[in-house]
Amino acid sequence: MAAYSTDNGATFNQLDPTTIFPNDAIGFCCDQQVQYVPSIDRFVWLLQGNGVRLAEASPQQIINSKGTSWTYWNFDAGLFGFPSGTGFDYPDTSFGITNFFMSWDVGFPQCPQGCTSGLIVVRMPLSQIQAGGTIFFDFTHPGDSSLAWGSHLTQDPGDEIFWAGHNGNSQLRIWSLADGSNTYFWRDRDISSWPNNTLSSTTPDNQDWLKFGFPGNAVIGATRNSTGLWFAWTAGTNNSFQQPHVEIVEFDRSNNFSKTQQVQVWNNGFAFAYPALATDVCTDEIGLSLGIGGNGSFENHAVGIWGDFLVFQTTNSSSGVNRYGDYNTIRAFDGGGLFDAMGYGISTVKGSMQSDARFVEFGRPCIIGSLQKTTPGKLDVSRLTPLMETSYHSNNTFKQTK
Repeated sequence: MAAYSTDNGATFNQLDPTTIFPNDAIGFCCDQQVQYVPSIDRFVWLLQGNGVRLAEASPQQIINSKGTSWTYWNFDAGLFGFPSGTGFDYPDTSFGITNFFMSWDVGFPQCPQGCTSGLIVVRMPLSQIQAGGTIFFDFTHPGDSSLAWGSHLTQDPGDEIFWAGHNGNSQLRIWSLADGSNTYFWRDRDISSWPNNTLSSTTPDNQDWLKFGFPGNAVIGATRNSTGLWFAWTAGTNNSFQQPHVEIVEFDRSNNFSKTQQVQVWNNGFAFAYPALATDVCTDEIGLSLGIGGNGSFENHAVGIWGDFLVFQTTNSSSGVNRYGDYNTIRAFDGGGLFDAMGYGISTVKGSMQSDARFVEFGRPCIIGSLQKTTPGKLDVSRLTPLMETSYHSNNTFKQTK
């Protein structure tokens, strides 16, 4: 399902992709991403099926059609030279100054003979998406990014897209593709070692919300701000970190991708996992959207801003699950110092388990155009908006180590 709002999140109208798009060779099965691109005034919707479908519509078109009128393009395996039956999974999106980017894992659930598994990154001009006609795109070879399996694209990339993966637990491989270039590059950079043992965190009803194992330690949090590139992932436990935690590393793009800092989001009382990152173009601050729970607590969604050492829980789960967190997301609101995030909690209603999705808008107001950071601690959470039931949030502190 999907949903849209015409009253700033006060109410939402649900959409069923299977009734909007044809039951063709691509179809629809599961994962999807939607992103608003202010420069072209378009919502861009990426849906996974037997391949992927990319759709676009302006806000006014969505209002006029009640969300049912979209221009779309189908991308099947043959379009990239892969054999029929090659699986595409876990898609992601991002956009920069002039280009739109898509990525997904190639080779799951099937990788037939002739298929090469790994992460593929696809680039196309924003102007062609806006025009709604023929689009031209280029793409990377998935085998070159096999270490980035399950990873996500950098948000707010500007004129160059980045993605990353682990080369062991003491090196990060960083890929880059600049606007105007037909060549992508990668380099390995040393980082401090981190615990990569099996992830596990138990809820009050004895469910392990990290048990499923995917996306595991993949680098699913990524963004760019004026000081560098930020990458984040879920890490395990050791003597210093008694609960699973989040590792964050910043690199200086202007200084040969040198490591600037490596920090952690952690608390020995509960786990943090599945981070998503974004940058506010006004404050230059890094927004967080992630999972929190375990050790006597249910899994829940939380948001915050890096540097505050505080997150705000946006859901109130009452049931545990053994798979959670594939798509905690966050995007920068179009100016104004705010972020838009999505997450969910789990509850049992009349004997059936349901996901309680949340659209969350939060941040600190700022003067448009200013890149001066505001004072930590003054976080506006007055605009936490639920999709299904009464909004809920509580404060959870976390700690930083370097």
